[in-house]
Amino acid sequence: MGVYRSDQAQLTFASEAAQGGDPEMHEGDLVGSGATASINNSDGEPAGSRKITVDGVSNTFTIGDFIRIGTVAGTALNSIVEHEVRRIEAMDNAGGTSSNVFTLDRPTAFFHGDNEEVKEVSGIGATDSGSNLSNQVIRNDKSKYITFIPGVYETVDTPDPEMTIEGRRFLSTQSKRNFSVAYPGQQTLSGSLSDFILLNGWALRFPIGTVTTTPSATATDTILLNQADTVAASCKKGDIYITCDGGDVANLSAGDYIQIVEADGTKSEVRRIVVDTSDTFRLDYPLQYDHANNAVINEVSAGATYTHVIEEATDLDTMTWHLHMRESTETVAKDFDRRYVGGMVDSATISADEGGMLMMSWDTVNFLNMAHNQRNQTTVSTNDYNSASVAANLPRFSLMQSIDTDDVNNGAQTVADANDGSGFPNTQPYYFSEGTIKFFGQEFARIRNFSLSINNNVESRYYVGKQGARARGPFEHHEGARDYSMSATVTLPDASLDADTVHGSAVRTNATELFKQLLLEGDYGGTTAATARAGFTMSLRFDRGTSDYIIIDVPTSGTGTADDGTSSTAGKPTVGSNAVNSQGVFINSAQHGVTGENPLQVDLNMIFRSLKITIVDSVPVYP
Repeated sequence: MGVYRSDQAQLTFASEAAQGGDPEMHEGDLVGSGATASINNSDGEPAGSRKITVDGVSNTFTIGDFIRIGTVAGTALNSIVEHEVRRIEAMDNAGGTSSNVFTLDRPTAFFHGDNEEVKEVSGIGATDSGSNLSNQVIRNDKSKYITFIPGVYETVDTPDPEMTIEGRRFLSTQSKRNFSVAYPGQQTLSGSLSDFILLNGWALRFPIGTVTTTPSATATDTILLNQADTVAASCKKGDIYITCDGGDVANLSAGDYIQIVEADGTKSEVRRIVVDTSDTFRLDYPLQYDHANNAVINEVSAGATYTHVIEEATDLDTMTWHLHMRESTETVAKDFDRRYVGGMVDSATISADEGGMLMMSWDTVNFLNMAHNQRNQTTVSTNDYNSASVAANLPRFSLMQSIDTDDVNNGAQTVADANDGSGFPNTQPYYFSEGTIKFFGQEFARIRNFSLSINNNVESRYYVGKQGARARGPFEHHEGARDYSMSATVTLPDASLDADTVHGSAVRTNATELFKQLLLEGDYGGTTAATARAGFTMSLRFDRGTSDYIIIDVPTSGTGTADDGTSSTAGKPTVGSNAVNSQGVFINSAQHGVTGENPLQVDLNMIFRSLKITIVDSVPVYP
């Protein structure tokens, strides 16, 4: 007798090109003599489209049909065009051959150009011919992108829909003080992942903004993106296929890592080439940025390390979670899979305690919708979609791939590679004992613990409009005001140090300095806003080895190398043209209470306006 066990559950995630667009390519089993059409939009349908316009309809589409959007051409992995499967929830001009508008069960993950195919499908690809590597099921298996793990976690608060079902009372002699009928209302989907151990920086950017990745060494030869024949002459965020100028002068081939960066050095990211076909590359993972025509492609040198810089962005990227559960008898047919889309991190925490490891929590993540693999419920007598390509009576059922253990972080696999589970990170965690915290530009060695909180005050909006069957979840999320705060417990240093030494020397961390900073309120007596209420800087660094560390700079003017405390401006923020927006850390409270602890310790509470995270490691691809 098999049971679903917590220790046989697996959570993976990926970033989305647009809210709610879970990234995955699978071709679907085409329906024999099934309906077909083509995208009818000269500008193309962008990632995040909830509706698509089609024309040239052959045969008849039905509400509830699963459709593959995107042209599949060629064998192995070189289909050249991104494709995905969605379900039709509503149609305008239903059944006609003129222009039709399909409302989808969830937003698209990729850009789709004019005249790309739309075809009716009935499954994922259930048969495998064995050694034939061009077989559909092999291609599907290599097209899973929701394969990153956030860290080492033990529990997951799943964002399954919370239903608002309210009893309504009619004027009726039959009510007897009880409600007459219950009506369902709006739904919310909110989850969390608490206290997971960071093994790299994958999870860090989502509450903050964007990440740029720069390799330590690249080949001297470069090539350029050649997107002049595409809409808007650019690569789209979320694209998996890119085209380069002819010649391939860097001798790039499948398995190579490349840096894609704008000519001005911005928007740098690293991806692996999975297939190289006539100067068109299939990448291991969707692009994080739009890239203009003539952006630079550099081959990454063997043995390079990578610098990932996480910086604030006004608009946060959303993420997809995929929860895979296999019951204890290991029967694949009984897999229980749930996928949550459009997740925006509302609040998060980065923390460490003495003797422990660097931890993170996604405290609140708000989602737009979910999908699952449970097709039918036996007590329901009729299907919602009786005449559709796949009959089902459960809302939010979807054709989606299972993310197994051997898929974890295997987006880098080529068609000839074996999925063997090697994608699980095997690095050590970041230990508290190998970390340093600098206040005022100087290391404060006696930190007992800290907790850094990020709050994005996300608002979920509900609008009038068509969604999936019985889906009444949010339509979109909007970021609110961003708030940072940090608490720490510190033991006061040596009281014998001279407290009057000039600003910038090592005695800046003298035993009474925190008390003085509390009273100063970040105001150092200057005559301008830039020199007066400036606050102070803070840097948190965790080393794991040579060229392997995380630095959190507060505020964002930090360099990612940690202030050595010796300059005349050590400990003060670098002031830009707008001094108000360049302020650093301010102490709200620093209780110098007598608690029985020796030496005396202080509980600090601080606020600050910005931060930047720099990660150096050997991991090339960040989601």
